[in-house]
Amino acid sequence: MIEALIRKFVLKRFFRITLTGVERELAEDAITSKYVVAVRQSIFYSVLMLPALVLLDTAIVVSVLIPTTMVAGTAWFSVSLASLKKKFEGFGTELTTNLFVAFTLALFMLFLSTAFSLTERVWKPSVSAVDIPPQYDLGAAALALLVVGKLLLSIFKGSLQYDINDAMLTGQNEAAERFFKKSLSLLNATSDALKLDRSLEVANYTIGVAFFEVFTNIREEVGDRPDLDIETYIDKANELISNPSMKQEPADDISRDLIREFLRICLGSSGNSGELTEEIRTHKSFVAVEFELKCLEENTEGQQMVDTRMSVIFSEIANLVDVFGPQLFGER
Repeated sequence: MIEALIRKFVLKRFFRITLTGVERELAEDAITSKYVVAVRQSIFYSVLMLPALVLLDTAIVVSVLIPTTMVAGTAWFSVSLASLKKKFEGFGTELTTNLFVAFTLALFMLFLSTAFSLTERVWKPSVSAVDIPPQYDLGAAALALLVVGKLLLSIFKGSLQYDINDAMLTGQNEAAERFFKKSLSLLNATSDALKLDRSLEVANYTIGVAFFEVFTNIREEVGDRPDLDIETYIDKANELISNPSMKQEPADDISRDLIREFLRICLGSSGNSGELTEEIRTHKSFVAVEFELKCLEENTEGQQMVDTRMSVIFSEIANLVDVFGPQLFGER
């Protein structure tokens, strides 16, 4: 019932939007693993507060709830899974669920406290007329402490989890900014340059510089992994840079090797996640690079056509970098 209410009332307009498969999957997962869980827990613990609201003076509880709600709400609206590394995705769901539980529970408790306070003149005389044993008051107090403890524990856990995630992001934004500014600019510039019918020497040099940048960035992201042998491909890129006057055939061989290795690294290193690897493999830009590489391998073409294909390849590589960022090459 809770899930139906969320879908049909809270997110009704959202699900009218045309969503991609990935977007719909994310939304469905958020509903089942986060929103339903949080609302169900909030209702359960709020019900446990009812005896205390009826039998005890809950002014102190309300005084705790007001700042707690502000803290939980601020934390909830501040945290963003977009800043979370891909491999911490499950942890991020737990983090945001804890904060959402705390915020939702605080709201439910505030509503119930307000409702009982405003209707006190209606139900208070009936309760006062009944001789209630002291142990009932003690039980109501114990339940109220359990609920407040759950609320504060959720905030504590969410805050601690947020802090450790923040520690994992140290320097990442700065690194990502450098990555995008340098890589995207050079890749797009290379793509444009190869469309200008330059000489073979200029084309070789331009391709070498672009691939040198790509593989240097890969090395910065994944470290010196022996299974990737990145230094070999940086050396190959340097061959084009240091000897741009080589003939087209050996230059094309080097370029094809560099493209093949780039594709292999994308599939073998991407964020240590099978889902991410599949998302990269089926992305239109990755498919386009694979297609252009196949054409370069199977066709015998002149320099102008080869440069045109290389222009498309660098444009699509730039798009992959733009979409996936550093996680395209995995992490240390």
